[in-house]
Amino acid sequence: MIKKLRLFWLLFPSVLFAQHKTQIIAYLDNDKNVLKIEQKLEIYNNSDASWDHIILLDWANAFSSNQTPLATRFAEDFKNRFQFANDEDRGSTKVIAIDSLNTPYRIERIKGQQDIIKLYFKEPLLPGITRQLELNYLVKIPKDNFTGYGSNSNGAYSLKYWYVHPAPFIDGKWEYYSHKDLDDFFGAPMDFSISLHLPVSHRAISSLTTELETKQTQRTSYLFTGKQLDAAEIHLLRSIDAFKTYSVAGINIITDIEDVDVPLEMKVVFNDRIASFLQNRLGSFPKKNLFVSDLFYRENPVYGWSSLPSFINPFPAGFTYEVKMLKTLSRKWLETGLHVNPRKEAWVKQSILIYLMMEYQQLYYPDLKISGKLSEIWGARGFNVTQLKFNESYPLLYLNSARLNLDEAITTPADQLVKYNQQLGMPFKAAIGLRFLNDYLGDDSLEKSIRDFYLENQQRFTKASDFRKILDKNASKNTDWFFNDYITTYKRLDWKINKVKKTGDSVFFRIKNKSQLEIPVPLYLLNNDSIVTKKWIEGIKKDSLISLPRKRANRIAINYEQLIPEFNPRDNYKTLKGFPSLNRPLEFRLFKDIEDPERSQVFLMPDIEFNIYDGLTLGTRFYNGNLLPKPLRYSIKPGYGTNSNRLVGSLNLGYAHPLQNRDERLYEVRYGVSANTFSYADDLLYRRASGWLQFNYRPKDLRNNKRQSLSFRNIYVDRDRDPLNAVNEPDYNVFSINYSQSDDNLKRVFNYHIGTEISSDFTKATYRLRWRKLFKNNRQLDFRVFGGAFLTNNSQASGDFFSFALDRPTDYLFDYNYYGRSEDSGLFSQQLVVAEGGFKSQLEPAFANEWITTANASYSLWNYIHAYGDIGFVKNKGDDAKFVYDSGIRLNFLQDYFELYFPIYSNNGWEIAQDNYDEKIRFIVTLDINTFVKLFTRRWY
Repeated sequence: MIKKLRLFWLLFPSVLFAQHKTQIIAYLDNDKNVLKIEQKLEIYNNSDASWDHIILLDWANAFSSNQTPLATRFAEDFKNRFQFANDEDRGSTKVIAIDSLNTPYRIERIKGQQDIIKLYFKEPLLPGITRQLELNYLVKIPKDNFTGYGSNSNGAYSLKYWYVHPAPFIDGKWEYYSHKDLDDFFGAPMDFSISLHLPVSHRAISSLTTELETKQTQRTSYLFTGKQLDAAEIHLLRSIDAFKTYSVAGINIITDIEDVDVPLEMKVVFNDRIASFLQNRLGSFPKKNLFVSDLFYRENPVYGWSSLPSFINPFPAGFTYEVKMLKTLSRKWLETGLHVNPRKEAWVKQSILIYLMMEYQQLYYPDLKISGKLSEIWGARGFNVTQLKFNESYPLLYLNSARLNLDEAITTPADQLVKYNQQLGMPFKAAIGLRFLNDYLGDDSLEKSIRDFYLENQQRFTKASDFRKILDKNASKNTDWFFNDYITTYKRLDWKINKVKKTGDSVFFRIKNKSQLEIPVPLYLLNNDSIVTKKWIEGIKKDSLISLPRKRANRIAINYEQLIPEFNPRDNYKTLKGFPSLNRPLEFRLFKDIEDPERSQVFLMPDIEFNIYDGLTLGTRFYNGNLLPKPLRYSIKPGYGTNSNRLVGSLNLGYAHPLQNRDERLYEVRYGVSANTFSYADDLLYRRASGWLQFNYRPKDLRNNKRQSLSFRNIYVDRDRDPLNAVNEPDYNVFSINYSQSDDNLKRVFNYHIGTEISSDFTKATYRLRWRKLFKNNRQLDFRVFGGAFLTNNSQASGDFFSFALDRPTDYLFDYNYYGRSEDSGLFSQQLVVAEGGFKSQLEPAFANEWITTANASYSLWNYIHAYGDIGFVKNKGDDAKFVYDSGIRLNFLQDYFELYFPIYSNNGWEIAQDNYDEKIRFIVTLDINTFVKLFTRRWY
């Protein structure tokens, strides 16, 4: 009998859905935010292998501690809410018992994956056999401010991943992974029957079908059912009136996505139009009801202008609502009907989702600009970015990754992508690739293949390779380049036209393929902006010589319609008339804008800087930086100091050479020169010029926060002489070599730096280490060590200008952003830069001309209140080393950006009891907006 069963199941693919079933009885204790669950699982082995265990997904337990994969993900993304949350705000699963016919089964949680349960059978579960399990457990519901799901402050609950769910068994193995807040749950489809019992104050609405609702004196009970579902989302609310049902195009859309400015009849029209579009492009939705919540939308929202509030929304009436519903319904349509591993092959559904959005926008809003009505307003319409059509924004957002040298292969698993690529870069790159492929094929074979792929796999697990087989069957051209090169590589795509020769009726030129990938590229002959000829050039891996009939063309271009995002489109054009230098005429533009590949652009930006000697420095910045990073950057910033009445400013020229071979850790080489002049005291200017070379290293895994750099700098400084206080060393030159390594995230910061400086008067070596640890009790220890020694020192005639400072470095290289660098009294003398000795109290000796070693530490007492302490030794020539110390309270409002230090006790005694205590308080304030913005962008890159 067993052999017959094995033969039967071998005749069918193992990707067919298992007929698992579950019956759940759940009771909500809203006082404790706990669900008491009795669950019966009917596990059916439809594979051809015996199972000695099964895998159960218990993602509710991902919130149980700050050591789970979910907590680690939060820390890597610098999200601190979960780390600092109280235990009662977190969630967990407490398994009381697991039985089958009164026989206990052995269970264990997989090491390092606290949300995965491995349940061992005493006797193997044979193919074609069903076994029943009974589970009794308690689920502590977390607060919703971690992922959006959980309990909120109004006593409502949004539940997702709230019960134990079997993992799928595919191709002879269990497919499972931990919760990482990527909205990619992958459970085995099964039949649901859920009996839910709530306090009378709550009502429930679910993605399942409501079979029964019974209201009693103390409780309200529900019966929900569903067939072959891989999740059961339930909302427990005070009122469910926010959810509306739209019966359109053969389905019922149930949603609380709302826009009060859009009338009901318009919403019906939009939802009907979207549903009809999806039915045409994909096929019928496989269920009668389509449930999408506003929370579901916010998991993967529409970024950009379309998220603006109505009173400043520049788009046509109802467009914001329509594009929200378009993305939400398309995503739900795909997730319900396409069963691809959403973490390993996330790109499959993501690419089709964005591709469908682009097709919809092209169909119904072909001329709509991303700035809406702003594109017609004087002052805004002159910017290229306001004239972009909606579908032209996708390549722009993807190119941000490529320009930062953070491009990744589309096939990279979702949890290995940096956040920007996971949310925007790779989905957009994949969808752009599909549109590019569609234009290349020139027929409806891609559209047909997507529809076939959707319809043929609604009742089975599928893979990207299945989509490839369908496309190969339907396409008239070879598509290997798309699957072998485009989606599997992180190499940036770039072509160039050079060596153009023309005759009366023909044009000859060379195409340089910088990426050396055999991806087809469209070639154009243009008459001004009109396309005369468009031809696809295939099989170009390196350089190729091309000849075309000239016809009436006066320009030649590659990728003129920007069908594919190129790393550098500025060398894609050549004129066939006049002089080659006219290929890209010079253009000046006010403020930042997107790049115009047909022009050499210089941008002008108002610029304001501040120090107390120059006052506000008002000027204009001339630079070539646009909204996308670029390798060659220059910046010229002349300004006028309102206090000094002098012309001051800076000049920078740098080149960032990105390296594509990520098998090597060196990912970027930077070099350049800079010069600047500002006041360093009243009526005294400094002039600083430097040249630098830097090698930056980063692990192959771009999510890894480890960084290394090796840099070489030569700095020349010339300072004005003060007749009343002559400077012994007004001019000097310093050459420095520095190596640094860092590994930072929310839980732990570790970095160190080794450097040397060489000058005609001194040679010194320095070392510093920084370690910060966030403990399980949410207390934080911050520890820093600095050591410095003069190898040679003939600079004593300059006083302590080049010496190591205990609390306030002289900054002779002018690296630090002092607002009053020469002040020795008053508010600006209290500005703290934690460098060199790093002390907060002003002690004697304040400088060291031989060697210094210090340690700085702080420990959190409560929230942003820390206790700090510093100890060290200071050694000057001719003197014994002196032991120094200080201590006090640190108010850490924003780490390294806004902090206050209140000294209490030091070598000076009880400073808090001494006169003029307010003059002893030190502060850190960062006014540089670019530095501040990095606090928020670090989680994206």
